[in-house]
Amino acid sequence: MNQPLDGNSLFVLENVSYQFSDGIKIIITNAEIKKGDHFLISGPSGCGKSTILGLLSLALKPRLGKNFYFQQNDILKLWNTKKRNQLSFLRAQFFGFVPQTASLIPFLTIEENIKLPQYIIKKYDQNWFDQLVNFLEIRSVLFKKPHQVSVGQRQRIAVARALINKPLIVMADEPTASVHPTLADEILYLLIETVTSSKSALIITSHDVERVLRYGLKEMVCDIDNMQNITRLQIYA
Repeated sequence: MNQPLDGNSLFVLENVSYQFSDGIKIIITNAEIKKGDHFLISGPSGCGKSTILGLLSLALKPRLGKNFYFQQNDILKLWNTKKRNQLSFLRAQFFGFVPQTASLIPFLTIEENIKLPQYIIKKYDQNWFDQLVNFLEIRSVLFKKPHQVSVGQRQRIAVARALINKPLIVMADEPTASVHPTLADEILYLLIETVTSSKSALIITSHDVERVLRYGLKEMVCDIDNMQNITRLQIYA
């Protein structure tokens, strides 16, 4: 049975966990994420921030869970009944992801990299594409390959690709970790401004907490239990 969510709710999770082979365990104890929410997930290296994004983005199968609903979909049931195609479709249709190092496909042009999510779900919007590339100031490199553009341009391109389908939620894993501090501010500004214009929810992981919090995100701090090797997290407005 589907969990009744209000019109603004995207996620509801309760005691959703993931466990590594070495015994380290990640638990999202409670989470409610609504349209337009902007969160920063913080914590030391190795605490499981990227794993948390993997769970929330439907890319990692939870080991256990009491409730995990996204857009009226029972995610635990989809995993348990091996409905991987449906999970993939939900990811492609509703999620945008900005990885640490852009992860562009090297043999595609910049334009093809950005438009790839559109091809996957057969949703084309040239006007929105034009708005994104103009806003992010990358129109001049659309015909180039990833190795022909700068690190900062690659991160801008990753932002455009994440937003091209106007996702309900955008996740960014340490999006400024590999760039100069000046460029970090530029990328954060462009990411948050663009997400705001598309009315997407946003979840960022970052070690650079002070810098990210300048942009109005709400910080969710991982609670580390070193005795039991457990990371716990609550996400709430």
